[in-house]
Amino acid sequence: MQESLRYLNRSLTSKNWRIANLNLLRKILVEFMYEDLITTETKALDNKNYQHRLNLSPDIYYTFVGSLRIFGNWNIDKGSIRLYKNSEEVHELSVSDFICYAYKLIGVDELTLGHYLRELNHTLIADCHLISNDQNINKKLLSLPDFSQLDGYMHAHPWFVINKGRLGFSYSEYLCYAPEIQNLLQLSWLAVKKDSSKFNSIDGLDYQKLITAELSKSELDDFYKQLNNLDLKQSDYYFMPVHEWQWQRQIIQLFSEDIVKHNIVYLGKSNDNYLATQSIRSFNNQSHRHKFQVKLPLSIFNTAVYRGLPGERTELAPVLSQWIKLKLANDDFLNQQRLVMLGEIASINYDHKVYQRLPGVPYQYQELLGVIWRENVNNYLRPNEKVITMASLIHIDNNSVPFINSLIAKSGLAIDDWLIKFLGVCIPPLLHWLYKYGVVFSPHGENTMLILDENYYPTGLVLKDFIDDINITSIDIAELEDLPNVLLDTLYRLSDEDLAQFIHTGLFVVLYRYLSDILCSYSNYPEEVFWQKVHDTVTAYHIKHPEFQTRILEIDILKPKFKKLNLNRLRLLDVGYGDYAQRPKVESRVLMDNPINAAYLSSRIQYVTTSDNHE
Repeated sequence: MQESLRYLNRSLTSKNWRIANLNLLRKILVEFMYEDLITTETKALDNKNYQHRLNLSPDIYYTFVGSLRIFGNWNIDKGSIRLYKNSEEVHELSVSDFICYAYKLIGVDELTLGHYLRELNHTLIADCHLISNDQNINKKLLSLPDFSQLDGYMHAHPWFVINKGRLGFSYSEYLCYAPEIQNLLQLSWLAVKKDSSKFNSIDGLDYQKLITAELSKSELDDFYKQLNNLDLKQSDYYFMPVHEWQWQRQIIQLFSEDIVKHNIVYLGKSNDNYLATQSIRSFNNQSHRHKFQVKLPLSIFNTAVYRGLPGERTELAPVLSQWIKLKLANDDFLNQQRLVMLGEIASINYDHKVYQRLPGVPYQYQELLGVIWRENVNNYLRPNEKVITMASLIHIDNNSVPFINSLIAKSGLAIDDWLIKFLGVCIPPLLHWLYKYGVVFSPHGENTMLILDENYYPTGLVLKDFIDDINITSIDIAELEDLPNVLLDTLYRLSDEDLAQFIHTGLFVVLYRYLSDILCSYSNYPEEVFWQKVHDTVTAYHIKHPEFQTRILEIDILKPKFKKLNLNRLRLLDVGYGDYAQRPKVESRVLMDNPINAAYLSSRIQYVTTSDNHE
C-alpha cells in the first residue's frame, strides 16, 4: 500500500496532470479532425499556419493554431490551444471536459461516453507516470543495453487516443503489470491435463525439449513433486505459464471445475524475471536474454479489444511460422535484405469446455487460456548490432526531443542518407512478400523492429506477430500451393485492394504519418521530401523485379487514393462497448490521397515551392 501511494504521489501531481491533459487534448484534436469526427472554422495566418475555431455549443468553443500535413491531417501547436466559455477564457484544460462538451455533437451515446471517460482517465494516469520518469530522455534510451527495456518508455499506440485504457487493472495491478512501470515479473505456471489441452510446435521441437529450455532442473523437480503429492501422473500433464492476473481474475472463476478435477493445477512461479512489452500480454526474459518471448492471454480491454489468445489461432501459430520460415530460408532476395522473422515456434491451448461449444458468446470467453512461445531477436543479432522497436522512431522524450533526431545525430548521417538506408531495409521485404507470396503483415510500430549496426545505421528489419496479423491473397497463386489447408481455412483471404491497405494503413498511416510529421515539425524536413523517398524506394523495387509486373499492376500500391480507416470512430460510434462474438473490424468510410502517388506528390511539391517563393 505504501509503495502504491509513493508512486501515486510522485506521478499524479498538478504539473504532470496539466501536461498530460494538454498532450492528450492535442492528440484528440489531431485525430478527431483526421477522422472527421469534428470540424473547425479555419482562417489562414500565413502560407502554412491556420487559426482554428471549434464550436461545441453557442457558449463553448476552442481555438488553436495548426498547419496542414500531407494526409490532410493537422499538426497542432499545443501551446496555442484555448478554451472559451461564455466569452471568457478557461485556463484549466481538461480532456474529460472536452469529451463532455463534444460528445453530443459527435454523436456518442451516454453508455459509450461513460466507459470512454473511464479509459481516458486510465490513459491520463499512465501518461502522468511516463512524464514523472526522469530517465525518459534520449541519451538514456540510446544507451539501454537491451531492446526490451526501451519498450517501457514508449507512449503506446499513436493513433488511438485512449491507448492505455487497460480496463480490468486496479491501480496496484497497473503498477505491477504496466510496461511503463518496468516492474520485473516472475511468470506463474500451471500443469494442464494433456487430454484437455493441445501442444503444437515446429518440426524438431518437442514439448520436452521446449520445457527443459524454459525451466531449470530444480524448477521442474519442484513441479513434478507437486504433482506427485497430489497422486497425479507427471506424464499426463503439460506445464504452461499463465499471467498471474489472468489466473486470479479469470481462470479460478471460469475453470473452477477443471481445478476441482485436477485438470488444471497451479504450481507457483518460476525464477526468471520478465518485462512486459507494450502489448501488455507479451514478456521478454531478463534473466536469460536469449530465451523465448512468452505471449499470454490477458482479458483486459485495451485499444479496442480484449487481449486474449484465440484458441484456433494459438494452435496454428507454429504451423504458420514453419511455412513462413521455409519461404524465408529459400528466398535469396529476402535473405540479402537482412530480414528477421521471429517464429511462433510452440503453443499450448486450453479451451473452456462450455464456452467452446457456444460460438455466439462474446469472443473474450473463447480466448482465456493458452500460451505462444516466440523466438528471441537477440539470437539473430550479429556482434555490435542492436535492435529497437520501430515505435521508438516516433517517440518524443521528456525534454520534448524526438528520439529519431537523437538517433540520426548519433549515426553522424544527414537525414536524407539515414532515411534512404531506413526505407531500403523496411519497404522492399514487405513488397516482396506481397507480390511474390500474396502475404501481408501489419507492419505498425509494435509489430516491427529495426536492426542497427555499431554506427546506428539501419541494416535490417524484424517482423513478428504472424498468426494474429498475417493475411493472404484471395487469388490462387503458385506460392500458396504448399500452404497447409488448415491455414487456408483459417487465415483471412483478401482482395488486391485490401492487401495494399496493409501497406497504406499499417505502415504509412500508423507509422510514417507520424514520422514524417515529426521530421517536418522538429527538423524542418519537408514531408514531401520524405514521401518522395518512400515513392522512390517502392518504384526502385518495381524496376528491379519485372517478374512481378502483373501483380504490381493489379495491386497498384501507387494508385491515387486508398481507403481511409478510422480507429477512434470505431470505438465512439461504430461498436461502442458492447460484447461481440467476433473482434470488431474497422470499416472504411471515404477515400484519401495516397502520399506516394506521383501526381499527388508533384502537386504537393509544386505547392510547397510556390509557398516558399512567396515567403
